[in-house]
Amino acid sequence: MLMNALRLRRRVRRLDRPVSTVVGTGDLLLCGVLLLTATGVLFHEPTTREEESAAFGLAGQVYGYWLVGGLALFSVLGMPRTLLAHLAVMLLSPVVLFLLLVSPSLL
Repeated sequence: MLMNALRLRRRVRRLDRPVSTVVGTGDLLLCGVLLLTATGVLFHEPTTREEESAAFGLAGQVYGYWLVGGLALFSVLGMPRTLLAHLAVMLLSPVVLFLLLVSPSLL
């Protein structure tokens, strides 16, 4: 039993580099979809302030759960490169995507 756990841990740590690329790409796509959902571009456009607040709140909840879940999962699995990639992409991509949306209006 212990040997199987050690083998599994070694196998997971070997896959840390390719998994970090996939996780970073998936996180970037998720953040883009959540931003578009929160602003009403995807799915259905909110017409009232209450619908707008509900869409923004739901996107925030999904974002928070995804961030915390990924941090917990990758720390338990012992994947430091994937953990850092997940943290960096999840914290920086909303800022970058927001600036990309706002920058055309600043020019």
